[in-house]
Amino acid sequence: MKHPFNLQKSGRVELNNLYNNSNIYLYPYARYAFLELLKVLDIKSIYLPSFICRDMLAPINILNLEYYFYEVDEKLQPIIEDIKCDAILMVNYFGFAQKLEPFFEYKKRFESLIIEDNAHGFLSKDSKGEQLGTRTDVGILSIRKTLFLPNGGALLINNETLKIVSFSSAEIGFSFEDVKYEKKLKLKKKIFHKYLGVFILLLRRLIRYLKSGSILPLPDVKSEVELPSNSLLTPLLKEKIVNIDINDETNNRIKMYKQISVWAKKFGITPIYELDNFTIPYEFMFIDRGNAKEFENFLLKKGFFILPWPDLPDEILNKAPEFYKNIKVVPFLW
Repeated sequence: MKHPFNLQKSGRVELNNLYNNSNIYLYPYARYAFLELLKVLDIKSIYLPSFICRDMLAPINILNLEYYFYEVDEKLQPIIEDIKCDAILMVNYFGFAQKLEPFFEYKKRFESLIIEDNAHGFLSKDSKGEQLGTRTDVGILSIRKTLFLPNGGALLINNETLKIVSFSSAEIGFSFEDVKYEKKLKLKKKIFHKYLGVFILLLRRLIRYLKSGSILPLPDVKSEVELPSNSLLTPLLKEKIVNIDINDETNNRIKMYKQISVWAKKFGITPIYELDNFTIPYEFMFIDRGNAKEFENFLLKKGFFILPWPDLPDEILNKAPEFYKNIKVVPFLW
């Protein structure tokens, strides 16, 4: 097993081949893809999970859409009510395939568009061998969350009737994000160690504590109404080609997930999802029931760390089920 946050082995993957039954459009962030989708299809209302990062509300608020939340249970399965909307958003949490049946039933009742949020599941498949992000009318990817890139998100158009609609990819251009990426890449090639990820985490926490008095990031309320400042797609994705060895990436992430699962069991911690034969896990995730501190100290010695997820929207925080606030993740990707 490679150590966490290792630079990924280079290969050549053409996105058009990986998603050969979809029309693919690229953007700097998945949120820009989401905005393009909602705007072009003139969506007026949307039903989305309450267990979601607040920044996914930005495209919705920018377009002033009507929206409603559905809850999820402790296995992050949807609890969908009869609230009619033009579209419903489903999420493949942490790279694991969300069950489709509740969403297909909703679509059948209300003739709504199904949007598959696959920000965590780039390269993952479901039990039928279908690529996540391709299983519903449209899919959204956040390639930058899996690969070390300046930026990169995508919109997948899967429904044949929607393929004639005129969507536009983002303009390609060199931005400040590319400058930062090149600097980070040079540094990582020169200075790399098993505990580099932990060192960076602790350094960030120290700086954050000195600035704000908190070691964890403070809620970014503006992210609910504002998109990232850079709207340019990195030139690294202009040919729709990503440099990654899929087999190496798959094997490495599966091994890390399995190893963390073994360690977690010793501390009485179980993952929300058990690993299957189709998932390429994005993170190890669990509900902290007050027994995670020793596990966290143990992981730090192994070069891993624990983070809370997600940064919930303000309107959800006060009424959310308690477990929403106690879901933690062990990341192992840059």
